[in-house]
Amino acid sequence: MKYQNIYDRSPIFFQNFMATIYGYKVKRNRYGKTYYDYLKYLDKIHKYSREELETLQFNELMKLLNNTVEKSKFYRELYEGIDINSFKSIDDLKKLPMVTKEMIRQNIDDVITIPKSGASVGNTGGTTGKSLTVYNRPEDSQKRMATLDYFKMKHGFRNMEMKKATFMGKHIVPPTQKKKVFWRYNAAIKQMVYSSFHITEENIPYYIESLNKLKPVAIDGFPSSMYDIASYMIRNNIIFEFKPLAIFPTSETVTTEYREVIEKAFGAKVRDQYASSEGAPFVWECECGNYHYDITTGVIESMDDSNEVLVTSFTTYGTPLIRYRIGDSMVFEDPSKVCGCGFNTPLVKSIEGRAIDFLYSTKGGKISLVNVSNIFKYMPNTITKAQLIQDSLTHMLVKIVVDGDFTNRDKKILTDEIKHKFGNDMKVDFEVVDDIPREMSGKYKLIVNKVKL
Repeated sequence: MKYQNIYDRSPIFFQNFMATIYGYKVKRNRYGKTYYDYLKYLDKIHKYSREELETLQFNELMKLLNNTVEKSKFYRELYEGIDINSFKSIDDLKKLPMVTKEMIRQNIDDVITIPKSGASVGNTGGTTGKSLTVYNRPEDSQKRMATLDYFKMKHGFRNMEMKKATFMGKHIVPPTQKKKVFWRYNAAIKQMVYSSFHITEENIPYYIESLNKLKPVAIDGFPSSMYDIASYMIRNNIIFEFKPLAIFPTSETVTTEYREVIEKAFGAKVRDQYASSEGAPFVWECECGNYHYDITTGVIESMDDSNEVLVTSFTTYGTPLIRYRIGDSMVFEDPSKVCGCGFNTPLVKSIEGRAIDFLYSTKGGKISLVNVSNIFKYMPNTITKAQLIQDSLTHMLVKIVVDGDFTNRDKKILTDEIKHKFGNDMKVDFEVVDDIPREMSGKYKLIVNKVKL
């Protein structure tokens, strides 16, 4: 929080400098030798036949399983009595029990296979408000970045070489800021980062003006933010002064309406992709508009009698995710369907389970479910469940279920996170409860919006 306090008190030009310094630090960690070597490897295997890809997938699975059983106490005990080396195909993975986020969270020290010191740390808030910290090898993080960037390269965009605009949930605009400047520039990778928290009818013209000055080659981030700007432009007959190569949404489900409105206003194709902050295998949209289940990055299984999936990732060696119940759902295409793009993987018909819901900032801006869930990323593991109930633009009740002590310091951190996202004048009350009941659907609801505008 010390870095955040210095940032909040600094003038905007120095905030841009701080964003760039941080950007260079991230760049050094994410884009090393492994990243560039893996890009070449991806280009090679992109031409493989389906049989070659399936062989590669099985070999990668066996490497992961053997490493995990050797180094993870949790998985070694979980798989006791199962002969991993007897596996002959991907279907044998079903012989292993599934794991849940709660199992990983409660046993994290026995799950991980590497020292926490020097690990690449990832955090997930999750749509139930349950925090999880994962630890992975730096080379695995670089492989994931290479996979994501290779997907974008297939659509003509080269990360770090071309300008991009990113809509995300970072705290880049201090709560006390008066100027209508809702973006900061990360010169390290030629990225303008736009706050998704300040997109209101009053502020959208400033976003449009900034985008026209930047003229980004690609736009990525939350599609809900892009949609709000796009729909405003269509309603007001505004046309951009530039045309990006592609739009790359993240974190939220891309509905048909989102896709149509964004493509109309931005004049570029939306190219979607699916992964997760924990490290799920990739599903990405090719130039033909088909979703490819990239079997070189892991295994995605449909659970019996539902579209819910279990994921096994080949880039989470530090915190292995094997038959992990991630909470998302997918509908797969007929196995015989082949895409004309040349990448011979199975295809996905639709990705479900990341539906959009909103709360409001004190100024009336929409804060999406995914953005709200990020509030819990850096909270201690004492919070096992949470629910944010908003009954007015300036008041929020936070219900939490705790496993251990929830200190005043924890409460202050969580309050500060909420105020950064929703506004400094948001009044936040807490209620520690024994449980938060499920909805009729069987799902937990992280956010409840009772605001009447």
